Amino acid sequence: MKHLKEDILNCLKDLKGSGRFVSMQTMEFVFPGLKVAGAGEIAYPINEVQATTLIQAAHKAPFGKGSETIVDNNVRSGWEIDADKLSFTDSRWSAFIQKIIRHLKPDLGLEDYTISAHLYKMLIYEKGDFFLPHKDSEKEKGMFGTLVIGMPSQYTGGELVVRFGGEEETADFAADAGNYKINYTAFYADCEHEIKPVTAGYRVCLVYNLVQEKSERKIQFNSLESSVEKLAAIFKDPSRAEEQKPLIVLLGHQYTPENFSSEALKLNDRPKAAALLSAAKKANCYAKMCLVTSYLAGMPEYDDYGDEGDPDAEMAEVYDKSLYIEHWLEKDIPLLSNVGFEEEDLIASFALKEDEPIIKESTGYMGNYGPDLMHWYHYGAVMIWSHQTNTQLFVQQNTESKLAWIDYFNKNPKQLSDQEKAVIELMLSTGLTKDGQDKNANYNAIADWIIRRKDETFFLRLNDELKQFYFTTIDPAHWLNLIAFFPNDITGKIFELVTKNIHLPVVTQILSLLRVFLSNKKDATLIAVQIKKLPQYFSALLTSPIEKDFPLSGNALNDLFAIEKEMPQDETWENTLKEIIMSCQKRNYINNILAPRLLELSTLTRFTAKILSSCRHYLQVKADNQPQPPADWSREMPQTNSYKKQWQLLKDFLVSPNEQIFDYRRNQNERSEMEHAIRSVTVDLKTETIKKGSPHTLRIIKTQADYQRQKKEWNEDVKLLEKIVLKEQHTGKFPYK
Repeated sequence: MKHLKEDILNCLKDLKGSGRFVSMQTMEFVFPGLKVAGAGEIAYPINEVQATTLIQAAHKAPFGKGSETIVDNNVRSGWEIDADKLSFTDSRWSAFIQKIIRHLKPDLGLEDYTISAHLYKMLIYEKGDFFLPHKDSEKEKGMFGTLVIGMPSQYTGGELVVRFGGEEETADFAADAGNYKINYTAFYADCEHEIKPVTAGYRVCLVYNLVQEKSERKIQFNSLESSVEKLAAIFKDPSRAEEQKPLIVLLGHQYTPENFSSEALKLNDRPKAAALLSAAKKANCYAKMCLVTSYLAGMPEYDDYGDEGDPDAEMAEVYDKSLYIEHWLEKDIPLLSNVGFEEEDLIASFALKEDEPIIKESTGYMGNYGPDLMHWYHYGAVMIWSHQTNTQLFVQQNTESKLAWIDYFNKNPKQLSDQEKAVIELMLSTGLTKDGQDKNANYNAIADWIIRRKDETFFLRLNDELKQFYFTTIDPAHWLNLIAFFPNDITGKIFELVTKNIHLPVVTQILSLLRVFLSNKKDATLIAVQIKKLPQYFSALLTSPIEKDFPLSGNALNDLFAIEKEMPQDETWENTLKEIIMSCQKRNYINNILAPRLLELSTLTRFTAKILSSCRHYLQVKADNQPQPPADWSREMPQTNSYKKQWQLLKDFLVSPNEQIFDYRRNQNERSEMEHAIRSVTVDLKTETIKKGSPHTLRIIKTQADYQRQKKEWNEDVKLLEKIVLKEQHTGKFPYK
């Protein structure tokens, strides 16, 4: 392992700078005071009249071919004006050029160099003009790159495309160029680039040679290819075949999770990450960028920091520490929810605590305890691991991560090894987790896996619990695909198996599926059979020992009503289901779920009219029994085995028909116990503390809260009853009992 770390670090140590071959940016307008010989001073944005004047002062743009400079409109079509015909009257333009240089240096990894920009040409491209892919020649000593500054003008097309080492960047500044913005693109001279055809208007730009001032080291863009080849060879080394640990390479800089991205990598981190990711791909390994977090908690060096503590204090004693990956870049391959490693497993050219922590916190003083310090180090890293290692990691992940990987393999089947396939098959057949299933995960990946693997007997091999779970967690749209895939006898068998020892989630899913199948005209025989069996399924729910299996949710009721409207059934079916649906007489269910769903229906069928009529009868009974206020102030003793001492003290007060207030003058602990006793039950009492005298007094006051609640519910019942009566009268379905 020691030699492996050294080999990897040696491949990365010479990769410097940002690793970018091109820099692009849009900047606020600065008036150049630009004069062109033969055309005068330019106003902005450049309009058609001015562009035509510039073309009249220009000549056709040539290009270099070997030692020759030629004009060929099939290769390059455009106009140019030489630098000696251009002048700037505003001193701010020179400062603006220096500002651009300051911006592009870190992008191109040139912080250690002194560079300047020398004006070379003005280019004008009109509609149809272009320049085919080419590379810039060295036009003066020390030239290493090109700077193109777009001047404000109205045009479309004319994109500048820059390529190097298989990568491509496109600068499309047309929209900003007509809006008083100045855009620039800088790139190394050995980058291939082209100008796409201008489709409308005039593209006007200034071209500068980027020149290196005198220096011992010549500026050149270092290709990552040699480092990539060396790293790929290391990752593919057969001697590592038995190594099951992933390689975790720290890049060098820290990042907060909010600011961590491939675009935000600092200085040398960018080429290192690019090399590692490319090498892993070449070696047929997985690779993903992440933050390696080192967490330390401990005591400050001394405790004279005031009540708030001091997060910048030195940590003298560490009593808790951990090392983990909690943040991954969300691109390419799925993340891993669990990766175990030790500090000695990390591949880094520095110690973890060599730098300052990126986040510091202090708890301050807490009672009799001194302040705690907490330090977080978040290092950018790239993790590389083989397909074989992935089979070991896979079993350690949470359900969401496992399903994300299955989805990834569904979309990238060539990435799936035989070992990974075997592990997934085993997990799916035995359950993705041992401690229950994650109902928030995307189980639809399982449907796609079944279809892609052409596994017709998948559901038949599962135990009953797993059959039901997968049946209920794959959404109806994916079940449509499964029904189209499975032979009819297999589909029928699946429904038969999942409805043994039936539970509410299964019934709810069947209703969802039937509604979707009906709307998509799928498998009429299956639909008819399952609709006929609905009373059987609902009856099984009533006899289930698990009370939470009933009643139905609002969505399930909507599905049931839509199914029955599409395929009406006989009266026996209707009456059986009506009785089962109305068997739950809970007010919350009827008032807040069942009746509102019925009232939302645009039309009533015979079946839904019967249920609505039953709701009306239920509410009529409620309305006929209007609650009455209590005859006196006596209240029933709560039926509870807790706080017996407190309730014994309140017994006489509660049963008294005349007493409304009881003053309980005790110390704070006793008052608190009494308040806890009252809050622990439903009783018509409220409390307030009278902070007069010592000890204070807890005043206990009888209320009519229960009556007020009953009255409020009665008013709601009456209003709902009125709505139902109006609905029945409007639809003419009143006769159903």
